[in-house]
Amino acid sequence: GIDINHPDLFVVGGTNVLGPFRTDKYDDDNGHGTHVAGTVAALDNEEGVIGVAPGAELYAVKAFNSKGIGFVSDIVDGLNWIIDNNIQVVNMSFGELGDNASLRDAIQRAYDAGIVMVAAAGNDGDAFIYYPARYPQTIAVSATDRDDQLASFSSYSTDITQVGLINLLAAPGKDIKSTWKGGGYYVGSGTSMATPHVVGTAALVIQSGVSNVSEVMNILKGTAEDLGTMGIDPYFGYGLVDAEAATTIR
Repeated sequence: GIDINHPDLFVVGGTNVLGPFRTDKYDDDNGHGTHVAGTVAALDNEEGVIGVAPGAELYAVKAFNSKGIGFVSDIVDGLNWIIDNNIQVVNMSFGELGDNASLRDAIQRAYDAGIVMVAAAGNDGDAFIYYPARYPQTIAVSATDRDDQLASFSSYSTDITQVGLINLLAAPGKDIKSTWKGGGYYVGSGTSMATPHVVGTAALVIQSGVSNVSEVMNILKGTAEDLGTMGIDPYFGYGLVDAEAATTIR
């Protein structure tokens, strides 16, 4: 969910798909969703932070409870709502180790519907990128620190062939200040915090007039700043997301 009363956020709408407890209330009772939302689209106002795409419309799809626990069935229902409501780009700051047929099918349906999906690589600091970031229909995001180095907690992939299939990008994910539940602010770290930087950039690309999902993904990959070993590498993939380049270079 998202803190719908936060003075630095404008939430257009949303849904709550939490199992048998579904309501029309999608307010955030954990904090994680609000933090992600602020990095994507905190308003350009006199409040604490500014998002990557402050003009983007925010929709809260609440599929995790107050402890940050969610079920694949709820995530699938959330993706179905996203498809039905013509959402253009989705932040998926969550992950699991195993492939799941229901989730895989929902990801494919969303891709076929023209939705850009961006997902966290994982926070185990090892050479395995989580699902749904592993799916070729999504953009996976690893986390960098302030020195443009891979954050110690960030997952990656040492299989260069798999990296080519995974669509890996890197983005800032260490000590990120953003909005928090209850109208506040919080400094957090994780690939969850890196992911919304790419989501916001995707929103800017879409705002610039590019609507085709594969074209948006290709622009994000093609304009990323190369880090680490030249070319696609296991840690930063195609490179560090570059909002300015992605919205000015064609």
